[in-house]
Amino acid sequence: MADAEQPGMRDREAATAIRLLVSSGQVPLRVVPVLKECLSIGRRPYNDIALDDLTVSGEHALVRTRGTESVVHDLDSRNGTLVNGLPVAQRVLCDGDVIDIGIYRLRYVLDHAALGAVLLSEARAPTAFVDFLSGPLAGTVQCIDRPVTRLAGQAEQVAVVARRKGRFFMTHLEGPVFPRINGEAIGLAARQIADGDRIELAGVMLRFRLGE
Repeated sequence: MADAEQPGMRDREAATAIRLLVSSGQVPLRVVPVLKECLSIGRRPYNDIALDDLTVSGEHALVRTRGTESVVHDLDSRNGTLVNGLPVAQRVLCDGDVIDIGIYRLRYVLDHAALGAVLLSEARAPTAFVDFLSGPLAGTVQCIDRPVTRLAGQAEQVAVVARRKGRFFMTHLEGPVFPRINGEAIGLAARQIADGDRIELAGVMLRFRLGE
């Protein structure tokens, strides 16, 4: 009989496929594998990624990773954290995203070959869809077919749906108001969504549903 999968094993396998390429100016400095759920970045030497320059706060940012999804969080740093040139408080990272912290640049890279086995198991998870019930896209359907999918809609209001081990979670990404699930604002934390849930995104109504 095959050995049972240990708790957290898939998350650790996914994490080994994630890298941060650290550089300053045009000079590459090092490659940091993302091996922890919470990776601290800052000027102080006790950080997981210590960046020794006064443009970097002592405790500047965190990268939190669960499975194949990573989110960068700014820790109220003095000079801020940028993703692809835009200042962020927190942001779900996609392959190739560039994080600027002071004079340093960290490129978020996924090793797709190493992720293959992890994503194969994810592919067996149920397919999900979002039906647009109102707004400019009313009557259309968006398929949730990747580990992290950004919902289409108004440019100023962005949310993502992440798939983790057969379950689906929504996270607020950008915009003046939090998305609502069944009438309740989700806040800053990821919120699990289920078949039939109603989502309100900047006044646009959507329905989440599982497919076959």
